[in-house]
Amino acid sequence: MESNSSKTLEVAIASLNFMTISYALSSMMISFKTSWIYILFFASNVWVISEYWKTLKETTGNKIVASAVLVCSFLVICLVMYFVGYIDGVITPFAN
Repeated sequence: MESNSSKTLEVAIASLNFMTISYALSSMMISFKTSWIYILFFASNVWVISEYWKTLKETTGNKIVASAVLVCSFLVICLVMYFVGYIDGVITPFAN
């Protein structure tokens, strides 16, 4: 059985990883909102969210705690997007 400190560390690392990946995917979704590639970034973001939820539920063993951590992670992402902004991406071909 895992100790509380190792579970807390696992949740913290998973949360940091989730927030980083979700921020990057959300930035690309905003950058490509008028392109068909938006669908790819949206689907990837949905998959990342579902995997994060699954990890939280398994690690904490409690849906209420997992929901609270998920909501806090979303709030952090929203605050970063609001105060920092998003990464602006453009498609550049390799050959000219």
